[in-house]
Amino acid sequence: MSSRTSAPRAGAQTLAVSSITTYWSFARMVCRQSILFGLCCSLLIGGAAGANAAASRVGEKNPSISIELNNAQSIDNACRLSFLIQNSLGSPLDAMSLEIVILDNAGLVQDLMVLSSGALAKDKRRLRQFDLPGGGCEDLGEILINDVADCQGETVTKDVCLKALEPSSKTRIKLGL
Repeated sequence: MSSRTSAPRAGAQTLAVSSITTYWSFARMVCRQSILFGLCCSLLIGGAAGANAAASRVGEKNPSISIELNNAQSIDNACRLSFLIQNSLGSPLDAMSLEIVILDNAGLVQDLMVLSSGALAKDKRRLRQFDLPGGGCEDLGEILINDVADCQGETVTKDVCLKALEPSSKTRIKLGL
């Protein structure tokens, strides 16, 4: 038996080098695709998480004090204003007073006064009525909430109350800030 050593053929060596080059090219391509795939997945997952967080915030309610002019009735040479007020600040208010300006239909100032709502429980609607002497409601054009004169509660200030005000009206008389 003879032992023969054979030298690698030139074609085989080229095949081996070619195979290694192809392998590395393939590996680089897979890695690039994996990296791109990973980045895309990260972006999609991150985007979905962000969208879910935004969707959950949509259902959340901002802290507010809604004040709605619900009715205005002319009664015995006065105008009775009915306000529905809801404290959604997250804590009760011991007292709240609003400085209001009464404007006529032409937008001219008729009166300046302070209306006190008294205590406002958390998340409960409350009706407050005020009689404005000196005529009926037909001459009223707008009620401007000029400022918060007083706002007392555990975690609130006048500025917090002013920023939280959300005025609206169900009458022809405008209510605004």
